[in-house]
Amino acid sequence: MNINEQEMKDWSTGWYCIRAKPRQEMVASATLSTLDTVEVFLPRTQRARKAKPEPPKPLFPGYFFARFDPIEHLRNVHYARGVAYIVRRKGIPVHVSPQVMIELRLLSPDGILEIPDQPHKIGDQIRVISGLFKGDQGLVTKLIPARERVRVLFEILGRPTEVEIDEHEVDFPSAHPIGTG
Repeated sequence: MNINEQEMKDWSTGWYCIRAKPRQEMVASATLSTLDTVEVFLPRTQRARKAKPEPPKPLFPGYFFARFDPIEHLRNVHYARGVAYIVRRKGIPVHVSPQVMIELRLLSPDGILEIPDQPHKIGDQIRVISGLFKGDQGLVTKLIPARERVRVLFEILGRPTEVEIDEHEVDFPSAHPIGTG
């Protein structure tokens, strides 16, 4: 087998990692989904919450996967709306192992992996996501499970102040599979 035959074999239909433009994973994956013979997989995470759910976020921010034949679709994929580039090594698109893709699909068959909140505990560093203190960060000082509320220590006007807040207004740490909160 000569070098050209080996290069052609390397450039066969398979799964490839695609780098999206900043916060454009959904746009890029939707654009590529419109191409014939191109399959797209964008694994996302969603926090399991009792209150209103947050929109799903990419499991691998900035990246997603596409299955295509680079000989046929390289330009279409590379120049698709929202795509920054196809991940390459020495100019050749890098195959993603079929086993990796099988494992990812087993984790999230519908593409969305639910991330459970960790059990709330005193001492958690939290961020308020709605209400009067939205955007503020504080420390949990007391759990009030019967009323689904928490007492949080904030610094207000340079003084430590405890405030009781509905736990649905607070972003607790989560058990993200790749270690981000």
